[in-house]
Amino acid sequence: MYYPYLRGKQFDLLALQTLVKAQRWSKKIQPIIEPVRDSATLKNVIQLFDQQACPLFVIQNPQVGTYKLLAEKKYHWHVERSVRSAAIVTRDTPLAELYVFTARSPRQLAQLPMQLAEKLVVIPDQGRFRILPFPRKIVLQENFQVRKKVADYALKDDDFYSDEFLYWQTDGFVGFSDYTIEGSRYVDKGGPSRAIALHITYFDAYLNLRVKHFVSDSNDDARDQAGKFFEALAKLDVWVQKNHAQLLLTLGLEELLAYQQTQKFPGLGTIKKWSLAHHLELIGSYLENGEHYLKGLNR
Repeated sequence: MYYPYLRGKQFDLLALQTLVKAQRWSKKIQPIIEPVRDSATLKNVIQLFDQQACPLFVIQNPQVGTYKLLAEKKYHWHVERSVRSAAIVTRDTPLAELYVFTARSPRQLAQLPMQLAEKLVVIPDQGRFRILPFPRKIVLQENFQVRKKVADYALKDDDFYSDEFLYWQTDGFVGFSDYTIEGSRYVDKGGPSRAIALHITYFDAYLNLRVKHFVSDSNDDARDQAGKFFEALAKLDVWVQKNHAQLLLTLGLEELLAYQQTQKFPGLGTIKKWSLAHHLELIGSYLENGEHYLKGLNR
């Protein structure tokens, strides 16, 4: 079971919403969302997952973003049925059905309720957490190798991402988790970038999950964002054509490639949405079909 950890930003949420509505979603993926903004999109996604009986966990005590600072919320929602409560382990950990440990959590272990042994527990991929005596552990890994500058992804355009999906049961876990193609660091800012990169995950011949980076070339300044996008997209298009027999043409990948024909720049947020949607559909297809993941979720 895959438990991707998402910070609940607008285009992350839209990726989830789009896949569920398009029937490209695997129920073997159970996202953990840490709300960072009070938004209608967050409420809509929670309601959609509940209506479609798709498992989802929502953090009740978010630690980043503006959501935790608001005394009064504009958009109200509550967890029920398929949508369940989660909590980050802090000094005042609320009761939940899933608990997330962070590097600051060990000193609070004694304060956790006794029934924690019956709950799902997400732990960092560190030795001192792996030995904790909880029977339902999920390992949370930092798989995406974040570069200091976007242009730096061109220096090494192919990275190993993970093989945990092959070994999580052997290692005694009940599931695996990561921060997807975002990385664990929370950054709440946007705007033009000197470089644009497309991050596309794929399975290699040995069933390792890797991520390919397609980076723009004209990276001296932040002008012409559309031009930068199409430089990166052209490289993706060539790579897909060369390797199409080994790649799953997901909805996200289809939508990205379609911009080659329309020559429409969708904006950085939408690019992120389709890249994340591709990643989630790819892993979902593997979980549903095993090594026959190339059949896809909707084939």
